[in-house]
Amino acid sequence: MGVVIEASAPGRCGIVGNPTDIYGGRVISCSVPARAVCRLTLGEETSLPEDLRLWNAAVARFPIAEPVKVEWSSNIPRSSGVAGSTALLAATMACVLKAVGKDPDLESAEGLASFAELVRDVERNEADIMCGYQDAYMVVHGGLQFLNFAGKHPVQPGPYGKLTPIDSPLPFLLITTGVERLSGSVHGPMSQRWVDGEVLVRDSMTRIAELADSGLIAIQKRDWTALADAMDENHRLIAALGGSGEPIDALISRCKAHGALSAKLAGAGLGGTVIALTEDPEGLEVALRTDGYTRLMRPIQAPGVQFASF
Repeated sequence: MGVVIEASAPGRCGIVGNPTDIYGGRVISCSVPARAVCRLTLGEETSLPEDLRLWNAAVARFPIAEPVKVEWSSNIPRSSGVAGSTALLAATMACVLKAVGKDPDLESAEGLASFAELVRDVERNEADIMCGYQDAYMVVHGGLQFLNFAGKHPVQPGPYGKLTPIDSPLPFLLITTGVERLSGSVHGPMSQRWVDGEVLVRDSMTRIAELADSGLIAIQKRDWTALADAMDENHRLIAALGGSGEPIDALISRCKAHGALSAKLAGAGLGGTVIALTEDPEGLEVALRTDGYTRLMRPIQAPGVQFASF
């Protein structure tokens, strides 16, 4: 039996402020109970995943010299805007670093930020996936966070993001539409419009970042009506930029018809997952299951990337 290394990382959901993390903005985000797991067995006959994109990205930066068996599993909805690929990459990167004797520092604030930046850098530049910073920071840190990415840019990573943990109830429900899409299909064109200086995109991102500021105050005061207003405006602005779609709009309408205070995209856009703000998550879940939705979960302050102990 070879040496076994296993790590896992959670998905995440953007509550308000997404996707301004790419543009130096602010986002309130929370982890989810679903996790991605990577398990490496060193010294066994090499066995790799069928889809090699993330694995090749990780070992391009940190090659493993010996034979290795790679096993992946995840209960994060696939390509649904809740950072499933980033979570899997973070778990994989943690294992790969440990395998080559470069254990990531998952204890200090500096170490966690450094690892989050590494995960994002590998995803963007080795896997060639157009991505923001919220995903990497959230799957590494976990919890409920106010994230400030001042100084960041679609091309230049800028300084480390700053995180402020939030202590709050979580009156939310996540519902996956079943529509799969790659985040780059949303982030790529929109970020290019931002880089090109399109006024509508730039003004919208500035305003959405401001909504994260007001959302933080609302959460701290437990003012769910004010948070609902911020979430609604966030979604309207993204929809106006072409980031919504019929499955999302239909689901948002169903959430509100069943009493949700607000509902919006939990990720970049064009399908995926909706986050609903509701004072009755149980009742909303029952109603939406009656409507035919089957992939539902509730945000929790789950831990970020962590190694399994054997």
